[in-house]
Amino acid sequence: MKPFIAAVPLLAVAITNPALAEGDLSRENVVDVTIELGSSDDGMYMKPDVLEFETGKAYRLILVNVDEIKHEVALNEMGERVFTRKIEATDPDGNLIAEVKGHINEVEVGPGKTVDWYIVPVQTMEASEITCELPGHLEAGMRASATIK
Repeated sequence: MKPFIAAVPLLAVAITNPALAEGDLSRENVVDVTIELGSSDDGMYMKPDVLEFETGKAYRLILVNVDEIKHEVALNEMGERVFTRKIEATDPDGNLIAEVKGHINEVEVGPGKTVDWYIVPVQTMEASEITCELPGHLEAGMRASATIK
């Protein structure tokens, strides 16, 4: 029984050791990637329209809708190759309104609003489209190309 009792404090140290938190790639060194959603005289757009990600890196996709209508970001194939840690919606003062977790492939962003989508790419991917699937938006040019290395 004494070896078990002696092992309990060691186990507690191992479980709470901050060095173990370093292995959580979903929270370390998050890279911000702003994607602007909008429209112009030339049609609808996502800026930038070419995106590159790396497996194992944590990203915050900052989806900024600068338009007067709602837009959507659909990851399509990329959605199957990333882990979504969460999506956050905040009010203008930065107070949390909602946090959504689980497998997510598309997000609608209201007019003039911003949503943060936290992802970690887990699988490589050749160029694939990120699109807005709202009626007429894709046809108006609302797409971007994404690659995961």
